[in-house]
Amino acid sequence: MTEQINALIKKIDEDIEEEVVLIINGIEMTCFIGVCPYNISEGKEYPVSLSFTTLDDLEFEEVEEQECYLMRLGSGFSYSAVGEFSNESVLIKGITFECEDLEDMSYLQGKYIKLNADRITVDFIGN
Repeated sequence: MTEQINALIKKIDEDIEEEVVLIINGIEMTCFIGVCPYNISEGKEYPVSLSFTTLDDLEFEEVEEQECYLMRLGSGFSYSAVGEFSNESVLIKGITFECEDLEDMSYLQGKYIKLNADRITVDFIGN
């Protein structure tokens, strides 16, 4: 089941129409817009769902550390993340990120994993 959360739009890129900077739970992240069925505006909040997207095979590892983080790699869409695996998703500081590549990995339930994603895809939920 896809979880939704409210996100504040900090910036909509003028050159790359799919790029948006969101703030969720105090964390700023640059995302790639997957679905947006309505017009959005900077400074407003919208319900969204988030997912990690990898263009090739997902590389991840189980880690002992329990300090969750989300770190942008360079100036593109790529991120490195550590979070708790929960129900085929990754939970980072109260934010759920879906990840299709982690389906059927129930042995990771409740464990912490580190992964690199090519982008965070944001889907704006219809009203």
